Amino acid sequence: MPITHASGWHAALAGALLGLSLAAPPGPVIAIMANAAMRGRVRESLLTAFGAISADFTWLTLAVLGAIAYLGRHPRAVGVMGLAGAALLLWMAWGTWKSAREGLHESHTPGSWKLGYMTVLTSPFSVAWWLANGTLLFTAWGLPGIVGLFASLFGYSAAFSYAFRWLGARTARAVVAVAYLSVVVLAGFGIYVGITALTLLYPRAP
Repeated sequence: MPITHASGWHAALAGALLGLSLAAPPGPVIAIMANAAMRGRVRESLLTAFGAISADFTWLTLAVLGAIAYLGRHPRAVGVMGLAGAALLLWMAWGTWKSAREGLHESHTPGSWKLGYMTVLTSPFSVAWWLANGTLLFTAWGLPGIVGLFASLFGYSAAFSYAFRWLGARTARAVVAVAYLSVVVLAGFGIYVGITALTLLYPRAP
């Protein structure tokens, strides 16, 4: 099927919709953002989101330069990155679990720009997403598509953070519940990413 080219606001809208497909699905970054925002730390939630967005920009740059295609041809390199990402997710799950046990006021959610950046940068799923969509975004929709994508990422992150801040201000019980749910999400993704990475490093013989 041929690529549909677009320009102007059509390309920006297409990029924005593509950005929502990247930002909206539940995942480790969303879990950390929700946990921080519901405890009143909107700045921490936004920094985590901006770190993740910075990593997406890094992957976009690599896609444009063709480096991401190299990773597509060398799954073991992606596997090594995935193991590092799995370790990071499990470490965040542990920190979030301790945070939930300490309660609402004393706990400290381990969110930061660096964690958001490294989580996305070391994820095999980020590699797969940009391998599938990076070239399309750049070649078919150009600069308007790129602007639309990143504008939607920033807008979604801000809306998500402040919505969860509003929710957290109204029920302390929900804050702790989200913290424990975040532990499950982070640990689950950590295990899944680790298994995926090992599969890439040690593929089964046909």
